[in-house]
Amino acid sequence: MKSFVKYGLWTGIASGLWGIGCFTIVGRLNTAFFHQSIPATQIRSYSGLFSIVILIVGIYLGMREVKRKNGDVLAYGMAVKAGIIISAITGVILCLFTLLYCTVINPGYADFMVKDTGKALAAAGKAPEEISRRLEGVRKEFTTGAQVMMALVGQTAVGSVLALIVGLFVRTKK
Repeated sequence: MKSFVKYGLWTGIASGLWGIGCFTIVGRLNTAFFHQSIPATQIRSYSGLFSIVILIVGIYLGMREVKRKNGDVLAYGMAVKAGIIISAITGVILCLFTLLYCTVINPGYADFMVKDTGKALAAAGKAPEEISRRLEGVRKEFTTGAQVMMALVGQTAVGSVLALIVGLFVRTKK
């Protein structure tokens, strides 16, 4: 198996398990102990930030293995190519995890996020008209299809930028 495929699969699985774990475990802890005091959007944001760390590690390790298998030689272009492929594979795997989470594990996820956002907006003193208007966008953002597409596009786009950066450090210097 090609190094970038292997690292793309492992990175996608790690990110998927991390995301599902965060939403499930932290969500339950938030309900049981914190009386929903931590907004779900905040949990989602922190989870997303750590998944970027997972992606950086996966890209780095994949590039490093490609370099090792190539006699410790890795051109910048090849490093970036490996990183982008790792990111794309990670995005596809994350799509599958997102689909699993939104349809099987927590089919009420979109409704929950809309409700949680509505509570946060009301607590912030927003007018009912503004809350209603903003919740329409939230409803669209948290559909299963939108979540799946965001996983694919987000991981691939962020990973491509990260590949450009990480490639500078992993490439063979002349």
